[in-house]
Formats: sequence, C-alpha cells, structure tokens
Amino acid sequence: MSFIIGSPVAPLPAFASGLLLLLACATLGGCNVAGDPPSVDGQAQFVRRDDANMAAATVAIVSVDGAPADLSAHFNQSLETAAAGRGIAVVDPAKARYLVRGYLTATPIEGGAEVDLVWDVFTPDKRRAQRLSDAIAVRGAGDDVWATIGDAGLDSVATKSADDLAAYLSNTPEAAPAGAALSYAQ
Repeated sequence: MSFIIGSPVAPLPAFASGLLLLLACATLGGCNVAGDPPSVDGQAQFVRRDDANMAAATVAIVSVDGAPADLSAHFNQSLETAAAGRGIAVVDPAKARYLVRGYLTATPIEGGAEVDLVWDVFTPDKRRAQRLSDAIAVRGAGDDVWATIGDAGLDSVATKSADDLAAYLSNTPEAAPAGAALSYAQ
C-alpha cells in the first residue's frame, strides 16, 4: 500500500506512531516516584543523621553470603563490632524491626581486590525496605582473591557496611526525630 502526500489517509500512520511514542513516554515516566533521591546507580544514598537515635531501629543480621566459611566468622565479628560503634542495635531476629541479609563478592583488580557488598533490609513481614550497595577496593596480592583481602580488608568492608547501614537506619521513622525528613546525599 502506498500513500500519496496530501491524501486524507497518509497522516493516520504518523498519528498512530506519535500516539504510541507518547504512551510509551507516559508509561516510563511513571516509573520514577516523586521524591526519590537522585543516585548514579539507581540506589538511594543516605546521609547519616547526627540527631537520630537508632535504639528503636533494631536489626538482626540474618545472613551474610559470599565470603568463604573460614573468613565469615571474622567478618561477622568485625561487622558486629563496627555496628555497635555506630549505635546500631543488633538483636535477635524475633525482636528486630529490620532483618538484614548481606551479600559479598570479591573480584581481582590491579593491586588487590574489589569487594562488592549488597545489604537487603527487610521488614519483619519480609518486605524489602531498602537495598544498599557499595564497593571497596582492598590492596593486596595473591592468587586467591579472598586471601588477598585478608583480615584487615574484611575489617574495612565491615566498617563500610556498618556506615551504610547506620546511614539508612538513622533515616528510618523509628530513628528520626519527630517531624524530620529523610536525608539523602546530593
């Protein structure tokens, strides 16, 4: 079928294409919730509130996956120490306001390794409240990426993890002072 310019039928395909494009844009525009913080990787980046009291924003570290078993015990102890140092109340899962699952991966990079960490924070009814992610470069050498990281590197990862969790938890309704708004990095 061919259309002749000036024909009353010729604008119909152009109109339909334009309508389809407009509908697609409107649909995709609905994916961005008003008030979401800007972020390079699509994740909310929280700023720790100095005026927050995180005593009621209790957490239970349910699991941390990814590190080999021989390093997990050291990491878990280091994370617990770092969390306590930041005012994070770690409690039994039955008493926790938030349940936290962590995932660590290590990748060799020039001069060491990069540890990617992801923390999924859930409500007690198992709905994800937030996903926090970060990456830390650790200097070292060796054939095994986890051996390259070592105890000192795991301590750094635990410290960064506790910082990220504290920043999020300080912005929860349980921790924020009455009437305070969430604080995101700009």
